[in-house]
Amino acid sequence: MTSRTNWTSRQILKGSGGGENIGFYGGHPRGIRANLWPRCAVCGAPMCHMMQIDAGLAVDLGGYERMSVFICHATGGRCEDWNPNKGANKVLLHAEKDDTLYDGPPTVRVYRRTRLVPGEPVDELALMRRVKANELTMSQALSSIKHDKVGGGAVWLQGEDTPKSKTGPGNMRLAVQFTTDVVSFDITPGGMGYIFLDPNDVSPEAAYFMWQSG
Repeated sequence: MTSRTNWTSRQILKGSGGGENIGFYGGHPRGIRANLWPRCAVCGAPMCHMMQIDAGLAVDLGGYERMSVFICHATGGRCEDWNPNKGANKVLLHAEKDDTLYDGPPTVRVYRRTRLVPGEPVDELALMRRVKANELTMSQALSSIKHDKVGGGAVWLQGEDTPKSKTGPGNMRLAVQFTTDVVSFDITPGGMGYIFLDPNDVSPEAAYFMWQSG
């Protein structure tokens, strides 16, 4: 657990050279055995790996060391991969990082592996205070954080839809927000993906993945 507040975000950038590594978009994930590879609950096909994000100074995963995100590509969206309750997407939370294990079905390696680094911290609470003080419009404030990021608040495309905790009071918190800008993920062009964590759930099932079209 880090000292970062939920109102602090950091943009996710393509990595080049040195700097803190926070994970990868695409490529083949590390540390997942073939028999544990997520399969779509609708069509039964192995899911496509989207990203692995690692805990660290920039990323709070609630005590877990890594998250791996998957989505079904087998039916061209007919499995409703945008819906967090259909079983056509999956987030695995890892207690340990294992970069040596390279296993799983090779047929679902779709996206090019892209190293990720964090941008500078952004105090989104201060941003909203500037809106309240009429120094910025809400549209200006939201456009400045409408990008791939870890932490902060979600920028919704089709209306606010923050999930409620399933195991206690209050809302889930945003862990990752991603677009089709850094990597052309196979969601609606201009869409936005959101990965939430349930702060009241310490189990590996605490993550919640959804996306909205642009």
